[in-house]
Amino acid sequence: MRFEVSEFIERFELRASQAGQHRNRIGKSEIAFLENVWGPAFNYDFSGLEPEYLLKDFANSTRFADFVYIKNGIRLLIEIDGFHTHARDLSLKEFDDHLMRQNDLVLQGWIILRFSPNLVDKHPMLCQSRITQAIGYWWANRNKQVDLQEAEVWTYRQKLVTDLAQRYDGVLRTNDIMTYFNISLRTARNWMVRFAEGGLFVPIQPNKKIVAYQLRGYKSIRK
Repeated sequence: MRFEVSEFIERFELRASQAGQHRNRIGKSEIAFLENVWGPAFNYDFSGLEPEYLLKDFANSTRFADFVYIKNGIRLLIEIDGFHTHARDLSLKEFDDHLMRQNDLVLQGWIILRFSPNLVDKHPMLCQSRITQAIGYWWANRNKQVDLQEAEVWTYRQKLVTDLAQRYDGVLRTNDIMTYFNISLRTARNWMVRFAEGGLFVPIQPNKKIVAYQLRGYKSIRK
């Protein structure tokens, strides 16, 4: 297990134990999610990610979500659903409650993603793509709603793109921008050209063709 994952788990379990929380352990499938999916996708940056998160629905019932990601306004809820732990073993009433719970969470503004342990173990990149698409979807809708002057919009974009570059060890391709922010490839290129002209990024051109952009002044943390 990578040090960053182990440290994240230890911090959570210590906080949960001190708070007397019933669910103070992270399960095997959730650990696999941290190691195989989230860690590689976000350069082992777990800021904003909370495991075993206590939620209240409209009926004031308390539930635990496997993970939530709350950062910069986004509210993303992630569940790792075991094959033998859901609908097949539920009573009709429990199944109804299960569906209404998810409806309540959507109405509360959560984006919900559900993965199986098999997807986490054998198809981690598929899970990663859905997470980045969900974040991009939120960002695209958020950007439509925020009434900002053009200069403020670009400052906002610059911050988000810089954060993304840091997760990718300082190097971004236009495809990364396109996928993460759910925009066209042409728009992604325009963004990076503008940021490069402003000195934020340096084009990487091994054969006179730009293949990626390096965040200026970024020092790699990879060993």
